[in-house]
Order: sequence, then C-alpha cells, then structure tokens
Amino acid sequence: MQCSLHCAQHTSSRQASLGRRLRSPQCSIRRRLALQSAKIVQETGPEVEELVSAIRRACIFPGTITAKRTLDAMLKLEKMRVKPSPAWADIISAPGVHWRLMFTAAAKDVVAAQKKPGAGSVTSFPLAACQKFDGREGSFENGVFLGNLAHLTFKGPMALDGRRLSFDVDKMYIGLGPWRACVPLKAERDLAALDAKERGKLPFFLYAYVDDGLIVGRGRSGGLAVWMRADSEWAARAGVLQVYG
Repeated sequence: MQCSLHCAQHTSSRQASLGRRLRSPQCSIRRRLALQSAKIVQETGPEVEELVSAIRRACIFPGTITAKRTLDAMLKLEKMRVKPSPAWADIISAPGVHWRLMFTAAAKDVVAAQKKPGAGSVTSFPLAACQKFDGREGSFENGVFLGNLAHLTFKGPMALDGRRLSFDVDKMYIGLGPWRACVPLKAERDLAALDAKERGKLPFFLYAYVDDGLIVGRGRSGGLAVWMRADSEWAARAGVLQVYG
C-alpha cells in the first residue's frame, strides 16, 4: 500500500450521495433510544439496559448524566462481561459506519473509581475525533478533524481476537482543505503473521460492550473510552465524510 500526496476530488456523485444521506428521514432521538433499549432488554436483560441507557444518554444529552455516574456505569458494564454479538466485528466495520469518540477516562480515574465508586470521572473529548474500521482491508483509521479545514489521522492494520482488537500504526495523514498528504511511519506488518509475544506488544482495545450504536472499551494503558456511531450531519460538519467517505 503506497502513500502519495493527492488532492481529494469531490465528484458530483459524491455530493449527490452526501445530500441524500443528510436529507434521509431519521427517527427521533428518543424513539431510537426506546427501540435500542427494548432490543438490549430482550438480548441481555434490564440491568445491562439500564447501564447502556445511562451511557448513551450521557453522549446524546450532555449534562443529564454526571461524569462520575457515567464512569461508574462504564465500569459496571465492563464487570458484567456482556457476551458480544457474534457479528460484532461486522457491526463496527460496516461500510459507511464511523465511530465518534465521546468520553475518555484516564487510568488513574478508572483505578480511583474501582476503589471508591464516584471517585473518578470521564472527560468529554474536546475535538472532533472519529475512527473507522475496514473489515475487508483489515485496517483502521483514527484521527481528529477541524471541519473541512484540516485533519490529522493515523492508519494501520488491525487484528481481532475475541473481544480484543489489536492494531498497529504505520501511516499518518495530514490534511489541509482538499489536500491530504500521507507520511509513512514504518513498514507495514501482517499482524496475523506475528507470534503471540509480538502481538502482545501491540496497542489494543478490549471491548466491554458493542452494539450498532455504541462501543465501550478499555485500552492498553488501562483507560476507558466510549464511542458513538457518528450520524451523517455531524460527520459532514466535522469534516469526517470528506476524508472517510
């Protein structure tokens, strides 16, 4: 896979496609929440639904759920070891699906909350950060976006093992307006060919919960994070669609 400097071309078909996506009818937020909650209750039970609902509301309605309560819900959900859907990898890597970073909790906050509920808290990520997974290519891309003005993303191969997603970064992309430059960072590796010891050195996320609209996971450093499926309007406004498509 070669890197090159190129200008992102916005064809009329891309614009038409984007226009249709932005104008497509959507269920109300509250109706979507109700439908998602009913599905979770059916598949996992009311206790999981209550925790997921609290985290989801913290994402959609800022301020309705405190930062401390949000972290407590994340930790309780992680402790319950909810069995993911067999199709979870397909869910997160579905074409056109992008994941917006909503909250992070540093390892020190996680440890504090584990020792004493309510002691730690989550932090809303200050920039538009979004990632995508490509199951066919076996890669991920993650970055920050300043509308259509600029972006910085990192890309590389990924490997799935149970609820664990390991990844490696071998390219960096710097974008300014329509221009996008690729900066190779190191040689690309086939993660599937690595032995257990080498793969164990890779950064990873261990997912505590995955559905078609929400991800909760713990990183190698011990911190926790929440991602929400990005809607088309936010993705267009943030500049994500210009880069990820």
